[in-house]
Amino acid sequence: MVSMVLGLVAERYPCIAKDLLKPLLELLTVSRQVCGGDIDKFLILLVVGVRTAEHPVFASLSASQLARGDIPVLPSLGTNARSIADSMGIPKETIRRKVGELIEAGWLVRRDNDLLLTGHAFEQLSPVREAVEMLAASNWGTVSALLADVG
Repeated sequence: MVSMVLGLVAERYPCIAKDLLKPLLELLTVSRQVCGGDIDKFLILLVVGVRTAEHPVFASLSASQLARGDIPVLPSLGTNARSIADSMGIPKETIRRKVGELIEAGWLVRRDNDLLLTGHAFEQLSPVREAVEMLAASNWGTVSALLADVG
């Protein structure tokens, strides 16, 4: 099914590009704004966020628990600055400096060698989450319409 959808998206890309790119641009614009104009900080938060989303306890939490700030440090499988630098191709010193700024802002904490998202970061990143939700819903609608067209 996935390969069929990918083929269809590739074939119809010129027709649907605007529908795919507009919400992506909005997500990146909002992400950059929330991170004070620093897209690298967003990428760091995104890597830590993926490791958070992969933790089974995180999946069991409700959005209202997170929004209320009931959880000061979010459960995570963890990652470290070196892994982020290696995976993103960003110099280690740049990552280390920006991680320090995110820790100072209260968005990340360091436990042992792991970087973890805070409840404060979850709250501050709400415009980004809303843009991710919009991107998901928009892309679902675009792909659903393509599938309906081919019947």
